Amino acid sequence: METWVAFFMPFFDGRGTAEDWVARCEASVPPQNAAKIMMHQTQRLISLADDLPKIRPHAEPLQLLFLLVCAEHVAKLHHGFSGEGQSKAYVRRFFDDFVVGPDRQTLSSAFADLRGHLRRPLPFMKAVDLLYDIRCDVVHEGECRGFAFHDGVTPMVNVAPDVEARIGLLKLWEIIVRGCIRAISVKLGES
Repeated sequence: METWVAFFMPFFDGRGTAEDWVARCEASVPPQNAAKIMMHQTQRLISLADDLPKIRPHAEPLQLLFLLVCAEHVAKLHHGFSGEGQSKAYVRRFFDDFVVGPDRQTLSSAFADLRGHLRRPLPFMKAVDLLYDIRCDVVHEGECRGFAFHDGVTPMVNVAPDVEARIGLLKLWEIIVRGCIRAISVKLGES
């Protein structure tokens, strides 16, 4: 259990709360064990994204791929989808169903459209679609370096797509993990 407790602990009010939550996930048994699988997959896929800079530095879109694979997978497990395809629909569903409150507001101002001179923020679902398009560039075109997130100091201007990234990858990472925790907690019957 230590692997999962250590991973999720920063998102809880303390070690004991994280341990209790992980224990509830671990206690779920087939056929109702989706919460346990969702928890394991969240830790595994997000950790893969974390490890990528060691072998492919400066490839944030590749990290984003694993973050969105996690979001898609959690949404599919949560909703009992066992077919193939529907990736975009389930990524959208993840963000729509499980990203709430301040995280939703953050994503609603995370990217600015640079077409024209107004630099208007992309609405929430347009931001999600932008992230999915970047994921598709990685999967279908092998484009792992064509997009830059906010670097912690300044927003990053991108040309394909023509947007300014006002969010860092770490902030997006946190939003996705909180969304996963919400989805898992709902599956556990806690929300």
